[in-house]
Amino acid sequence: MTILRLVLAALLIYLPNQQLFKLEFTVKGLNVLNMLFLLAVALMVALRVRAPDPAPLRRAFFFFFAVLVWGFAAGLMHDPSEWVNDLTALKNSIFYMLLFFLFYHASQDERTIRFLFGVILLVTFVAAVQGLRQALDYGIVTYNETRRVSAPFGWHYTNANRAAIFFAIFIPLFAAVGLFYRGKILHRLVGLGSTALIAFVVFFTYSRQSYFILAALVLLVTLRRSVVLSGLIVAALMSFESWAPQTVIERIMMTTQVEEAITAPARSESGREPMYDQSTESRFEIWEGAAAMIGDRPWGVGLNHFKREIGAYAPVYANMDAHNFYVLITAEAGLLGPVATLVLLAGLLLLARRVERLDKRPESRMLGIGFGLSVLAVAMGNIYGSRFLDGDVMGNFWALAGLVARYYTLSAQGKRVAETEAVKAGELGAPAPAWQLPSSARTRARPAPDL
Repeated sequence: MTILRLVLAALLIYLPNQQLFKLEFTVKGLNVLNMLFLLAVALMVALRVRAPDPAPLRRAFFFFFAVLVWGFAAGLMHDPSEWVNDLTALKNSIFYMLLFFLFYHASQDERTIRFLFGVILLVTFVAAVQGLRQALDYGIVTYNETRRVSAPFGWHYTNANRAAIFFAIFIPLFAAVGLFYRGKILHRLVGLGSTALIAFVVFFTYSRQSYFILAALVLLVTLRRSVVLSGLIVAALMSFESWAPQTVIERIMMTTQVEEAITAPARSESGREPMYDQSTESRFEIWEGAAAMIGDRPWGVGLNHFKREIGAYAPVYANMDAHNFYVLITAEAGLLGPVATLVLLAGLLLLARRVERLDKRPESRMLGIGFGLSVLAVAMGNIYGSRFLDGDVMGNFWALAGLVARYYTLSAQGKRVAETEAVKAGELGAPAPAWQLPSSARTRARPAPDL
């Protein structure tokens, strides 16, 4: 079991740091990530490791996989010229999400779950330290579009938005440890300190979407802790110009600042005058083109086809991404695309809620709240970007989801055993009054529901 834990930890470390290791093989389709995955599966088979309970959310995942396969089939029928690339995109999309099932079945006890959860936190913390180094090397007093923090995804500024959403997804875990892990003072201090560090690093990714996500997450997590604290946070957010770094303020103000060089060109195809900066304005025009694309082929243009098709509807943005996953999946896989996405996100939120209410242990409350906020970060992060199928960004999230699901089934199983023992103890002796039994024993034991 120890070697299996180490292989799983290696997966978590390698996933967001692939560009830093730069390990390549001459055989097409063979890479370190695939090898680690297959090694983990082989060890599970050899050690006969498998969760006795089926994975929660499996139906939601399979529904989403089916929609992706349909998107591939639609693209194959429409334009098979690049079917190999489309098939690779399908494989990669499903592969990273299979980490949910791998980590669910490989985690046989809470000790393993705690270890792997700690690895996820450590990987995120190290990435934040890398980001701090980049910010200091670049300088934090002057905004420059080409000098944005992009750790752990290398040094190129085009990866800054990916880094920002990566940090936004995992910062709630640190905040939950700091605010809800009762009885663990040192852990709480480390959690709060790491939260502050990651938030500071996110500032210098200059991702306005992540600024909004961080503000929403901080407000939600503090609201769970204290209404007074939440009120103070609202006041701080409203007066951000008095404490935020000047470069961050400048970046936020750029959203509605339209320079003459940007307003000079002709109106957009819709005839609307530009109201925002070029980055924001381009998204609206791409989405307008995507709406026309969806209207022409509501069954989907094909998985991995959006960049090839958008030029026909918005010529200026040919070969551009949708910058919104819900728009992207609708255009590529049809109207079932957003339905499958929302079903999966809703299932993950329900899982987080069930874990939070599972028992009175601080671990359950901390894990449930932290994971629930991470799911919300994923949902919000795909409104202004399309990272849902980005394995480097989302890989550790799918692994985290598998760990949370396994924690839920393990705890539910332990709860059922305790209830059964309590009932048997009552049958062997004099029947105990209901008020003497634990609250969990007053109801009939039932298996963990499929979410």
